[in-house]
Amino acid sequence: MTSWFPFILVALSTLLSFTTAEYTGTDCNPLNKTCDPDAALGTEHTWLFNSTLNSELWDMRTGTLDYTSEGADFTIKTENASTLLVSNFYIFFGVMEAHVKMAKGAGIISSVILQSDDLDEIDWEWVGYNTSGVQSDFFGKGNTTTSDRGGYHAVSNADTEFHNYTSYWDKDRLEWWIDGDLVRTVNYSEPLTVYGKNYPQTPCQVKVSNWPVGVKGQSTGNLEWGGGLVNWTNVPFTMSVQKIRVQDFHSGKEYKYSGNTGTYESIEVVSGNSTAKTVINKKPAETLAQKWDDLGNGAHIGVYCGAAVAGALLIGAFTWFCVRQRRDGRLQRALDDGQHGEELTALADNKMRWRSSEIFLQNQKYQPVP
Repeated sequence: MTSWFPFILVALSTLLSFTTAEYTGTDCNPLNKTCDPDAALGTEHTWLFNSTLNSELWDMRTGTLDYTSEGADFTIKTENASTLLVSNFYIFFGVMEAHVKMAKGAGIISSVILQSDDLDEIDWEWVGYNTSGVQSDFFGKGNTTTSDRGGYHAVSNADTEFHNYTSYWDKDRLEWWIDGDLVRTVNYSEPLTVYGKNYPQTPCQVKVSNWPVGVKGQSTGNLEWGGGLVNWTNVPFTMSVQKIRVQDFHSGKEYKYSGNTGTYESIEVVSGNSTAKTVINKKPAETLAQKWDDLGNGAHIGVYCGAAVAGALLIGAFTWFCVRQRRDGRLQRALDDGQHGEELTALADNKMRWRSSEIFLQNQKYQPVP
């Protein structure tokens, strides 16, 4: 796969210097003041976006994610809203692979970028009015004085099909790949990078965003680049991410800036296990089934035997209870029968005594009616 419309690269690339200001930035620029070290990824990992991301590793700065069986939807649901997901880890050279469906709509920008604290940057960006292409770009130290760094690449059905967009980045070259095909290479020492001066070379975070450039108050260049104003009656605008794989080419704990040159030689790799690596390798809590499977055969037999003994005791106790209840019932019936018999005997005795009494005898004699 090769770049498309090369004859318009120069004309269109003049618009690219406006692309990042609206959704990226830095909390602390280490070239201007002392900042905390950057937490390293220090490993390689693939995140599937069809379930909740670990908040220790990812920070949803704006908007929310809607998780589906396919991945996560970065959706603009209301006017002037946006989404921005930022990794809490950095890589110091490496690979970033994103499987993405872009958001469709004039004035809407989908993006997956690598960006450092001193504003080195490596970009994939999709403009919503063009669903058959993607743009590649890079910046060094936020320098937008030149605007000839953009690349344009054909992609079929970029809004309805997931494609693999991969950035390869080391100290010597930058590469952009689409679905396994190399579409662009930029070397460290060439005129386009001002012979390394504008080459990205400091630790970067991963940033994923869906945001509106076509809003009132934007510059003419931004509006032209994005395809005009957003038609807000067409909300929602959805960008989907299926998975992201990130590989850090270093394996340290964190990265420190020394001095204010912003060169890769000035970055100190602090040895040790990174927090991100520890979190990734943390064993998840086991389910009861998993805990059972972890027990040995002997333990299984012991549990079965214990359960059998407990069951036998329960059955025995229940049987004894039933027998006792039955015995007590018979005894009560017997007592009840005996009590009723005594009452009947007493009643019969009373009748006999009454019949033999004088009054009874007299009452039995014939008395003619006068």
